[in-house]
Amino acid sequence: MEDDQKMRDPQTCKIAMDLHLAKFNYFMAKKDWKAAVAELQLTLNAVIEILDTANKTLKKIAERYQQGRIGTTPAAKADAKVEGSIKTEKISEDTVLVEYPGDKLVLRRM
Repeated sequence: MEDDQKMRDPQTCKIAMDLHLAKFNYFMAKKDWKAAVAELQLTLNAVIEILDTANKTLKKIAERYQQGRIGTTPAAKADAKVEGSIKTEKISEDTVLVEYPGDKLVLRRM
């Protein structure tokens, strides 16, 4: 599995995350700090992919929910708004902004 290919399947991303986390622990034990940091960044990239997939899924569910409530009262439409969800935004080719309630993270791919 290539790390520079964008992974779409959350299960594949989880496997990649676990692999890179194990490699991170290995390099930390060997005190190879440069390699450990590189593996930690790859682990975080897999986490970003998982969060991105989760965010897209939540958006699809919210859209379906809102479409089902279109014929109802205006007050019901306001209830359909999703609050507190995770939002990811691609800032540049290698930088992603992740926003969630109370905090923002800017993550850059290696």
